[in-house]
Amino acid sequence: MKASIPLLILLHALVVHCLKVVSKRGSVEGCTDWSVDYQKYKVLVGEPVRIKCALFYGYIRANYSHAQSTGLSLMWYKSAVHGDFEEPISFDGARMSKEEDSIWFRPAELDDVGYYSCVLRNSTYCMKVSMSLIVAQNDTDLCYNSKMRFFEKAELSKCKNITCPDIEDFIQPGVEPKIVWYKDCKPKQWRQTIERRRDTLFIKEVREDDIGNYTCEIPFGNFVVRRTTELSVTGKRIFQISPSFPP
Repeated sequence: MKASIPLLILLHALVVHCLKVVSKRGSVEGCTDWSVDYQKYKVLVGEPVRIKCALFYGYIRANYSHAQSTGLSLMWYKSAVHGDFEEPISFDGARMSKEEDSIWFRPAELDDVGYYSCVLRNSTYCMKVSMSLIVAQNDTDLCYNSKMRFFEKAELSKCKNITCPDIEDFIQPGVEPKIVWYKDCKPKQWRQTIERRRDTLFIKEVREDDIGNYTCEIPFGNFVVRRTTELSVTGKRIFQISPSFPP
């Protein structure tokens, strides 16, 4: 007899004993709830973002195509607060669309803040996990939000790489990304000891005036995606050898 769902998908879930089954008003009835995934999605107003259903990236051993071929359906719900009333999402197919295992926002708006739950189910089985989305505006007169920065440290006179992080969803395979870099939100004529390499700024010899905020900007359709990294610089480490004394 053919199983209603491959053991491949459920094996990983069934051996975990710390799960809870929720069945309350406003929730997905009788669904195994993995609570909130550790990854938090953060985006600036007016920029695109993709929320991926975390079930396929660490909770079950199957991808979206495999799950779909076995008769499982993927549905999305939204709540303002985790554990609060979950409302089924109606996709307009334009600004907000469901694409395979993800939700795309092109672009994100302040009203999009909340928790997004993806539910994988058929008539017998149901699994669910939630992802949080934070949407914020730039700080006044700046090109970034200070609470959404990445942080890096460098040492004087040493070399340092500053990457443009979390841009995989916005780069086409085999296409060189057209990334523009800014320092403290201003275009900069980089000195010869600073090289731009694909998605990285390579500083050959760090100086004190390299301290600051580095913003990378990548075009994506009619939008741009920005990531900002604050670089702090410390002095050289000096190791002192204690003098030896005769016994």
